[in-house]
Amino acid sequence: MRRLCLFIIISMVILIMSVSVFGQTITLQLWDVFDPVTSPDARAREELLKQYEEENPGIKIEHNVIVYADLHDKAVVSGAAGSGPDILHMLGEWIPEFSMMGIIEDVTDKVNSWEDKQYFPDSTWDVAFYNGHCYGIPSIASPRVLLYRKDYFDSVGITNAPTTWDEMKEDAQKLTRDTTGDGKPDVYGFAFCSSSDAIRGPQEFLPFLWQTGAEWVIKENEIWKPGFTIDQAQEVFQLYYDLVHTLNVCPPDSIGWGYLEMDNAFVVGQTAMCHNGSWMQHYEEKSGEIFKNWRGAKMPANENSATYFEVKVEGIGKFSKNKEEAWKLLTWLLAKDQMAKHTAGDNLPSRTDVISLPQFQEDTFKKPFLEAISDGKPFPKLPMAESNKLMMNELQTVLYQKKTPEQAAQDLLKGLENILISVNE
Repeated sequence: MRRLCLFIIISMVILIMSVSVFGQTITLQLWDVFDPVTSPDARAREELLKQYEEENPGIKIEHNVIVYADLHDKAVVSGAAGSGPDILHMLGEWIPEFSMMGIIEDVTDKVNSWEDKQYFPDSTWDVAFYNGHCYGIPSIASPRVLLYRKDYFDSVGITNAPTTWDEMKEDAQKLTRDTTGDGKPDVYGFAFCSSSDAIRGPQEFLPFLWQTGAEWVIKENEIWKPGFTIDQAQEVFQLYYDLVHTLNVCPPDSIGWGYLEMDNAFVVGQTAMCHNGSWMQHYEEKSGEIFKNWRGAKMPANENSATYFEVKVEGIGKFSKNKEEAWKLLTWLLAKDQMAKHTAGDNLPSRTDVISLPQFQEDTFKKPFLEAISDGKPFPKLPMAESNKLMMNELQTVLYQKKTPEQAAQDLLKGLENILISVNE
């Protein structure tokens, strides 16, 4: 009897092992921000993921949708614990930080042998590289523009989008008005992100700084140094202060807004202008007929023209146990036919053979974004999390009138110098 029981147990173990070896399902954890509920491109992406599962029966994809701020923090925390996703969606400015932390996989050899590498511009690959190593594939590449309501412009006699800071301030004053007769503005001329943890806040602040002729940082003799003067930073802080307090052209409750609040204010018609990206096209259905009045224009210039060039990168988690399968999924998802589907609605693809398709070239909403690429600049190649926090904290001290623009500029420069000491070590 004992022998029979032992035989049965051994047989069951062998059977279980056989199922595990020969019928194993590989689960790929995918972390990104693409929510099918809000975005047509995300819905297309979701359908493609299902298609991949159908075509690859041994693969199961667990798709986790996480907003940007939480995605960054979750990647950092899980990576520090030696875990994380198989595939991770990243903002380009995260690459230096994540590579230094050792939480994303170096895919240089894979990229160099990938036949589709040629279809991605050098400007996008440059963002995916850090210290000579590649950490992912560029997926979305889009500059910021000045997004505005043409019908609002028409109603106050503005015929063209502003081209300078002064024109932007003048137009914002004209656009801020009381439409109901209750003595309070219902429409405001401008809005921006200023939350201390706003992902998009630094992406708006830095273009203003670049437009003064400054840089955030410069590298001299392999040493990072601040690339701006106190006067240049003060000029930017003064612009923000004037928009909120001197000219009163921003919603009074907008101090501390993140991108969700800012986007929604534009969608519902509370604001007439903001800096924004091509993803706003996914609000077309929600905004209805009003969408036809949405226009884009190059960022108003100061000393020069500049805008943020956002390149998003899809990478492989350092602690993934399925790196080869993750690479197969990644290259399939970012192949020409698939990319054309999941960037058709509200994103701009990074591939040249996709962006050249008529569906992109003939889209009037996307046209100003394509035209602004020449003015686009990505973030500098160093860890930005701490300095971004510093930037937004100093901006808040100005907006809450705890510091003057000059004091904030002095503290911004000093704070960045201190941060760069550790970066340069």
